[in-house]
Amino acid sequence: MTVHVVRNYLRRGLLRAASHTEAGYQLFSTAELHRLHFIRTAQRLGFTLAEIEEILRRSRQRKSPCPLVRDIISRRLTETRDQLEQLLALQTRMEQAVAQWSRLPDAVPTGSDVCALIEAVAASEAAAVPKSTSRRLLGRRASAEEKTS
Repeated sequence: MTVHVVRNYLRRGLLRAASHTEAGYQLFSTAELHRLHFIRTAQRLGFTLAEIEEILRRSRQRKSPCPLVRDIISRRLTETRDQLEQLLALQTRMEQAVAQWSRLPDAVPTGSDVCALIEAVAASEAAAVPKSTSRRLLGRRASAEEKTS
């Protein structure tokens, strides 16, 4: 752990030095080292420093922080699952792009195109959209035919 991390914990009031040496080093009690271990464990579980501060505050007030801890971790677990699903979807899109691109030659941009590889993905995504879907939903101007249907 870096000195910057310890100083940040001291500034935030998460830790308190028991004493200082003549050279200016801060000494910590066993209880503070236990608290430091608690903080690092909570961070590894996904708690933010602000959340840890609130947990410690409730503990100092002799109020159980357990309901808060359960609530935070349940919310964080749901958020993490959502993020994981998004990352897995991104991974799938990336793998599909790599497979598609392995069959395409390198191309020099002409006109308004930028990169043929990325534009090939955009074209295949547009082709996958059902024809009944309005072009406006795709961010494109609807044709006169689509406007009347």
